[in-house]
Amino acid sequence: MDDPRLGQRARRDALFLKGPIKFGWIRQNIPDPTSRLILVARGFMNMANPTETECTLSLKVWDCAGIHSPDQRTRVLKKIGQKCEGYWVEQRKGRTSLLHIGQNPNKITPP
Repeated sequence: MDDPRLGQRARRDALFLKGPIKFGWIRQNIPDPTSRLILVARGFMNMANPTETECTLSLKVWDCAGIHSPDQRTRVLKKIGQKCEGYWVEQRKGRTSLLHIGQNPNKITPP
């Protein structure tokens, strides 16, 4: 009997970011998991009409980015918070995190 995860993987691999760049290609060719997550999240944001500025980091998004372990997810979220300008993560206790584009409204910036 066919594994439903393999069929699901094939359908998700056919999703694309923009133009002919598909999620499967991103997962195979971009070694940095943080970059993969941001590209996949941007793809899901762009699929909405109108384009959204936030993406719920559900298991579907993590799976499309090829990030499976909770430890790696934690490291990716920490790296986004520290090194990725223009993106910030809202971590909600007991719920999935949100990836936002733009400046963090809770961050204090010097004048």
